[in-house]
Amino acid sequence: MIMAWNRSLVTWSILLLASHVATDVVFAAEPRASSGLRVEYRGAVSLPEMVADAAGSGVPLTGLSGITWFGDDRYIAVMDNSRFILRLRLELAADGTPRAASDLELVTLAARHDYEDIAPRLGGDDAVYLCEEDTPAIRIFRLADGVERGQVPLPPTFGRRRPNRGPEALALDPDGRHLWTATEEAVATDGPGAAPRVGTVVRLARLPLDPARPARHVAYEVDPPHDVAPLLAGAPLSGVVAIVALGRGRLLVLERSAAPGLPPFESRLYLVDTTDAADVARIERGLSTRRETFVAKKRLWSDALGLNLEGLCLGPKLAADRRALVGIADNGGLGTPTQVTAFELAAVTSP
Repeated sequence: MIMAWNRSLVTWSILLLASHVATDVVFAAEPRASSGLRVEYRGAVSLPEMVADAAGSGVPLTGLSGITWFGDDRYIAVMDNSRFILRLRLELAADGTPRAASDLELVTLAARHDYEDIAPRLGGDDAVYLCEEDTPAIRIFRLADGVERGQVPLPPTFGRRRPNRGPEALALDPDGRHLWTATEEAVATDGPGAAPRVGTVVRLARLPLDPARPARHVAYEVDPPHDVAPLLAGAPLSGVVAIVALGRGRLLVLERSAAPGLPPFESRLYLVDTTDAADVARIERGLSTRRETFVAKKRLWSDALGLNLEGLCLGPKLAADRRALVGIADNGGLGTPTQVTAFELAAVTSP
């Protein structure tokens, strides 16, 4: 099993580096020429309620909040408020429809945190980056034994996150030299969190893996919570839960809205080109009032699936102009199934 995963990581590394060039051809984004992207939801498969850890003890499979592709049919998902990550295989049809998840295996990490997303680390020992929002931090863990191997420094502004609204999204850029991350909602000094009919403004932060280089921040306005038929008391939320880096400054940003009513969740996927966006790293507070800095976004897909879709990653190529997107739905203790979801991401050229 370990050897197979090692081979997959090599394959993934090659594909990642190649996609730095390929995304310009396969996924040319607006506003370049007349090309764009299309996203189609292809379905979901449920995961079991329990998975055995290395000692053979059953662990409830709950709180899956991030996922990343490791080449071929292999993926790794992370569980929040735990010390586990989950390896799995996912079989996809030619159009990206998920057929079956198998070979589920837990890796026990050296420390328990509220982990929210995951990205692969290239070079050296097989390892992953995990962002967690309780410290907050981006931590590096070795896959072979779950030992922590260091951290990637977060910008000081991220330390001002709201409780349970901290770093929620993490992606490795196709250049292999940067990580992208974002808090779920605005940090306290940047502006208000989401509220009924009110959105929030977060920083999409590009963090260099070379600590001698500066970080870059882009201001991103999240949509307000969706409208619901109220059922219970409670406040709605709306924030960024996942980022998919397409290369050359282009991102897919997954927003998740939740409210105490029906439908309970709404997911929205936006295309963002940060190439010419203002760098707001030097703006220390009041970012929500600086509308002139907000990056433009284009909605590719939205739906109220009845799932708490929390994680998303770029998956394998389906055809010359199509890629899979694979997501993870967190049951959050609500009694809904824990599911792996899949989408087809296709390039579109209009006349």
